[in-house]
Amino acid sequence: MLDKVREEKSGTPREENGNLISSTLSRIRHGLWILRRGRGGARADLLGKIGLAIPAFTSILIIVLILTFLWYESIPILTSDVGGPAIFLEPTWDPNRDLYGIGIFIAGSFAATAIAIGIALPIGIGAAIFLSEFCPERLRGAVRMVVEMMAAVPSIVYGLWAFLVIVPWIKESLAPSVQSNPLTGWIPFFQGTTNGFSLLAGGLILAIMLLPTVISVSDDALRSVPRTLREAALALGASESETARKIVLSAALPGVGAAVVLSLGRAVGETMAVLMVTGNSLQIPYSLFDPCYVMTSIITNQLGYAYIFPLWRSALFAVALVLMLMSICFTTIAKIMIKWGTKTRGIV
Repeated sequence: MLDKVREEKSGTPREENGNLISSTLSRIRHGLWILRRGRGGARADLLGKIGLAIPAFTSILIIVLILTFLWYESIPILTSDVGGPAIFLEPTWDPNRDLYGIGIFIAGSFAATAIAIGIALPIGIGAAIFLSEFCPERLRGAVRMVVEMMAAVPSIVYGLWAFLVIVPWIKESLAPSVQSNPLTGWIPFFQGTTNGFSLLAGGLILAIMLLPTVISVSDDALRSVPRTLREAALALGASESETARKIVLSAALPGVGAAVVLSLGRAVGETMAVLMVTGNSLQIPYSLFDPCYVMTSIITNQLGYAYIFPLWRSALFAVALVLMLMSICFTTIAKIMIKWGTKTRGIV
């Protein structure tokens, strides 16, 4: 009896699909009727909805077309005897010998991104908590303006600054001091000689470029937390720092997580700044001071030469396909985190 009641309340998947299809068809018929015979506000409202729906579906169509185009261009290398799906794991890239392993670029991109997120995440969230909870109102506007200005700086400018400041600093100061220190000199991540162009340089400039995104999105998420939660925590005897860390940050965790995931998408897709400071060496970096090659850099450097060579060009489009899929995955994860967080915290 209980199962029957549940079935009547929830319905079977087939019934739900049928209801969805019939509801959609009913809406379409109703809309067509309004277009033919509707007058005044009803027709204007329907035309407004159609006008808003067109850009939304156009955006979806653009994404589908881009994915289709990248897949079509990647087919030659993915179906070739010298390529195949194994190129995503192969570490050797030498188009002159028909070796198109793009695993080396995937490893470089993930390593640089991990360094950038590891640096930008604690600094960015800390700055967002300060702006939201402790910063004086007069100072908050000025700080937010500077953060927004950082987001507007072109990546090539960041790259030039890193080329003139970060690269020499790593070569002349950081690497010698770390490698000569007995506490850190034995760590494998700090081994090897370097000219400054390294994985660490790419990670540092990416971290600086990610800070505006992490700070802005996290600050908005923290400021959206209801004031009543703060007042309740303070009334129960919690300090301001405990309230910020354990109450406000916990309630805003979905938005903070979304900021991190969206920052991942930008870090993986960044081109010019990373291109100028990582050394662009065809090797997998095992040390922070080793040069590396990221996915965006190989496309920028070689697409002009490879365009007349079918397999070479197709391999570069396969790299672009991986980048596109990674960006879509990061965005999807961000949406899932926001939806999960808002439900688990009773916001919706």
